[in-house]
Amino acid sequence: MSEFNKELSELYKKVATDQKNKKGITHKFDRPEHANFRGKIGVNDTGIPLTPKAAIKKRNNRAGYHYPQHLKNINERRRKDAMARHGITDANDPFKVEPSQPAERKNFSSTWRPEIEYKKPRRKIFYGGYEPPEPEQVIYVAPPVARKAPVYKAKMIRKNNTLEFRNKLEEAIYNHPNYKKQF
Repeated sequence: MSEFNKELSELYKKVATDQKNKKGITHKFDRPEHANFRGKIGVNDTGIPLTPKAAIKKRNNRAGYHYPQHLKNINERRRKDAMARHGITDANDPFKVEPSQPAERKNFSSTWRPEIEYKKPRRKIFYGGYEPPEPEQVIYVAPPVARKAPVYKAKMIRKNNTLEFRNKLEEAIYNHPNYKKQF
């Protein structure tokens, strides 16, 4: 019987090793304790795959998705309208344009400026038939800053030219270096 148990344990070890080798490389992020906030394994919180297994799954899910037909029709109509508006006849080469009239030169770049000689000085336009009066010069004077009373006053009594405090806390506050003395 012991020989049978020995063979059985060897067979178990062999099967367990084969099963382990079939699984391939395990990744840290394929475990449930490293799931994102939605509970998905293998991807981070923004949906970026962190493991090859998750990347393949995401790729396969995307491959099976197609736009609904009504959205395809809307996009195709918009594309045809844009091509007609810009005079594009070949969709593969959008730079080959057959103009109906000579092209008008336009420069919309933000860095282009007209030459100085073409600039005319701008006139001030006043509505109502009068010129506004010149603004008067104003001198601002700040009001004096009022002194604030101390935030906290230690409760003490003067007896025989010595200070007596109500308790130890009051004495500690009074003797603190940041405390401003009232006397």
